[in-house]
Amino acid sequence: MSLKNGHIYIYRTITRNGIQIDVGRKSYDISYPTHIWQLFPEVYRQTFADSLTYFMTMHLALLNSHKIVYDFPPPPTEPFFLKGLLNSLPETVLTDEKKTVKMSDLVKLLYNSQYRTEFVGRPRYARFKNVNRNSWTRSIIPFSFGKDSLLTFALSQELGIKPYPVFFREPRQPFENRHKTRLAERFFDEFDVDVNFFPLSAGWLRQVEDKYWGWDLLLTQYTLLLIPFIFGMRSRYLFWAHEQSCNETFMDKEGFIVNPVYEQSANWLLMSNATARMLGCNAIFASLIEPIHELAIMKILHSRYPEIGKYQLSCFGDEEVAKNKRWCGICSKCARMYIFLLALGISPKRVGFTTNMLTRRKKYLFAVFPERKSRMDSAFDQSSAAREEQLLAFTMATRRGMKGDLISEFKKHYYKEGRKRENKLREKYFGIHTSNSLTYELKKPLLSIFEDELRGMRR
Repeated sequence: MSLKNGHIYIYRTITRNGIQIDVGRKSYDISYPTHIWQLFPEVYRQTFADSLTYFMTMHLALLNSHKIVYDFPPPPTEPFFLKGLLNSLPETVLTDEKKTVKMSDLVKLLYNSQYRTEFVGRPRYARFKNVNRNSWTRSIIPFSFGKDSLLTFALSQELGIKPYPVFFREPRQPFENRHKTRLAERFFDEFDVDVNFFPLSAGWLRQVEDKYWGWDLLLTQYTLLLIPFIFGMRSRYLFWAHEQSCNETFMDKEGFIVNPVYEQSANWLLMSNATARMLGCNAIFASLIEPIHELAIMKILHSRYPEIGKYQLSCFGDEEVAKNKRWCGICSKCARMYIFLLALGISPKRVGFTTNMLTRRKKYLFAVFPERKSRMDSAFDQSSAAREEQLLAFTMATRRGMKGDLISEFKKHYYKEGRKRENKLREKYFGIHTSNSLTYELKKPLLSIFEDELRGMRR
């Protein structure tokens, strides 16, 4: 990265179809389909460009002692981004394999980085214009082929809200991109629905070593990137797929109250919605699956919408082994989804599993075994909710007569605990809980669907 006078200069240019971000001598184009960008009002484009450029590069001030100079005024959304990053720091701590990173150190680093950031010019605020773009019954869905986005897609269709799925193609995720391109082709052939792949060249700015800076508020970056789609498609809704467990917190060793997946919480989703108003977006941001937990999501997806459920791919896909395998078989997500499928009586082969996740050498991937050799690839797996849900899943799988080394170990050490707590765990993880992001018009039909599908699972 080139420097000028010891500083990193960052510019942005509004182009014919989007934005060009210049960091030193390197350029990164963020380009939208022509019909989408043309329908994004010009009155909001400069503020949008300022916000997006800052948000895609703000982590650079954390990486070194160089001053970051932005060639535009401070965006009005800056305080929102800083709060989001502050509350997302625990994920960096929880996924540190060496366990040397402390929350207090990261807070200090973030605080000090503000004094290494400079903006040129006075703030500008876009003049509000009522563009009335959300009159159609349509939803934008950030889409990944994970269980959450698949169920959100299916629910949106059942509610009569036509979904427009968007997948962000990250340049540092080649294996994931390859598998999901193949799934998208099959998905189109079967349902005549295009999954819109959005190439994100600015993803090269993310770090792949050290503290993984730049990945911290990934989903919130996507929210910002989707605003032109909301205008272009005249969408009434942006449906994120955040389940009930995303709202749970615990206290870390230093005494910080943390949410391991803060940007998936209902609180942050509602704040994102409020912040989007600064850019003229008057769509409703909500999560259709907020009232339910992961096991309930899996049950509804594969029993009510089995033809959609068979496309599920919930795998990190980071390692070389994922190059030619739909499910890598060496990450905690693979482990969690595998036991959930067995608990519900669904063959893992139906969604493309080729690896037996119940061998003894896979033990370290499961949160239910507290003495396991830790695999720090998931912050959520270190919460009590993760272990509880897996305790229930293993108990259910054991009842079904599933076999495997880890089933045998579970029966020996934890089945008694699972049986004792089963009724309460079923009430929680197959229950229907409160939601903050759902409007009444969405909540009433959704709760009816959930109750129909989950009533028998709480017995």
